[in-house]
Amino acid sequence: MLKHKVISTHKLKVPPKQANSKPEILDCCGSVVIIGANGAGKSKFGVWIEQNQLNSEKVHRISAQKSLYFPEYVPLKGLEEAEKELLFGTSDSSLLKSNFPIAKMMSRWSNAGLSDDSAIRDGLNDSEKALTLLFARKAQRDSQVVKLLKKREREGKNETVKIPKSPDDILLEIWKDLLPHRELVIEDNKINVLTSGKTIYHGGKMSDGERIAFYLMAQCLCVPSDSIVIIDEPEIHLHKSLMSQLWSRIEEAQPGCLFVYITHDIDFAASRVGAKKLWLKSYDGKHWNWGEVPETEGLPEPILLEILGSRKKILFVESNIGGLDYKVYEAVYPEFLIMPCGGCEKVIEATKAMRGNSALYPDVEAFGIIDMDYRPQNQIDSLRTFNIFALNVAEIENIFCVPELLEVVANHLNFDNSSDICQRIANFVINKLEQDLQNQVAKRSASEIQFKLNKFNEKESKDKFSLEKTFDNLVTSINANEIYEKNLDLYKNIILSKDYKKALIVYHQKNLHTLISPFFDLKSNGYLKLILRLLSSERKNDIVSALKKYTPPL
Repeated sequence: MLKHKVISTHKLKVPPKQANSKPEILDCCGSVVIIGANGAGKSKFGVWIEQNQLNSEKVHRISAQKSLYFPEYVPLKGLEEAEKELLFGTSDSSLLKSNFPIAKMMSRWSNAGLSDDSAIRDGLNDSEKALTLLFARKAQRDSQVVKLLKKREREGKNETVKIPKSPDDILLEIWKDLLPHRELVIEDNKINVLTSGKTIYHGGKMSDGERIAFYLMAQCLCVPSDSIVIIDEPEIHLHKSLMSQLWSRIEEAQPGCLFVYITHDIDFAASRVGAKKLWLKSYDGKHWNWGEVPETEGLPEPILLEILGSRKKILFVESNIGGLDYKVYEAVYPEFLIMPCGGCEKVIEATKAMRGNSALYPDVEAFGIIDMDYRPQNQIDSLRTFNIFALNVAEIENIFCVPELLEVVANHLNFDNSSDICQRIANFVINKLEQDLQNQVAKRSASEIQFKLNKFNEKESKDKFSLEKTFDNLVTSINANEIYEKNLDLYKNIILSKDYKKALIVYHQKNLHTLISPFFDLKSNGYLKLILRLLSSERKNDIVSALKKYTPPL
């Protein structure tokens, strides 16, 4: 295993945050991640960094466009020549001394017009140069060891010589840990692969992911140990399970380097724990609007990064990606970025966190939607002040049972009398609620009591006496029997009036949509599956129109 080393501190010059301002100098201890949506100018941001550092000869940029050609035999060159060829594109010292930045742009990027676009778009065919430098560093290490052995032999010393690791040794260590199913053989100016079945083949026949992993390791392990290394799309062709580990090992092997990653991959950005993260908001062709991603209490970093990378308003919902909530909200609010949070408390927490940090995120509008559950009106009103809204049904499952949606489905299935089937379903649900009356009333009452108990004010409890008094006052103020009777009247009135819409507001029965499927001659999940299919059909507008009557306008 590689030994832990102290990470160096670097100063990184970055473009102005806005037009008519000055470039900024960032103090970086650890890596930097630059993240933004497509069109935010990420790659050009990387080109700017490469061209504008105080010591631009110490900057090495690895482009997103790569040509991964592995020659059968790697050309062998001296270390100085191989290093200049990879880092600068030429070993012509006179050319490099005359005007280094221009010489590097013209030679390495083949960019005689000095256009940033060609430095981004043109595929960089430097894999052979990386392999040549890998062998040159190996040859240098071997030469130094031989010289030391001969010197000790002349001096009559027999101590064991500790052989330092060359980049190819470290590469093989990382490869063995991360890709143990393939054994690399780096010798005789060739790259070969040995399978577990002892079949050997040329490295050029490796998979895209294997070749890109080899290429990135060769590049990053061979650069000088105090370099700034800019990697555009570090996640390309790499499996997520491999990606984070690979870069962690590379950073560990090159602790003196500053790694600057340019990505749109939220998972990768979040995996760089402790990295300084820059969010590119927009790019007008000349200037970037960017900022640092701050730490926000109550909002996990992966969610924050996805929010900042989007240009849409944000809607936090109770769901998981692909869940019922998600599909409904995606259809009803197409102009929003739907952010599933799991439970209602997480929705409330995330929405409040974004709104509580509006000065940090002035361009982000955040909203939250939760199930109504058993919430009293005063709690619903209070949450609305934080842009958190409740559905106009007890829970998301009930929204599939609203009368407007029943009618759409009945018409789609060509039932002769859609109003008749809708009435029969309404009567069925009301009767079902009446059968569940005691259980529903008890649950609603328990939820209301829990809400009142949560109002216990610990600030008033300064000693044993005040603690006991505060608690007793709170408990005394809660009349469980009165709460139960009030809720019983609520449910009885709904049942007596056969108010189907109000029943959907108070009736908690997650499988209600499965119970009404037989009314449409469908299997238990057939009704729900049909609605989800209709969301992708010419009936979509009818479905969305029905749903919008029970979802809050934002």
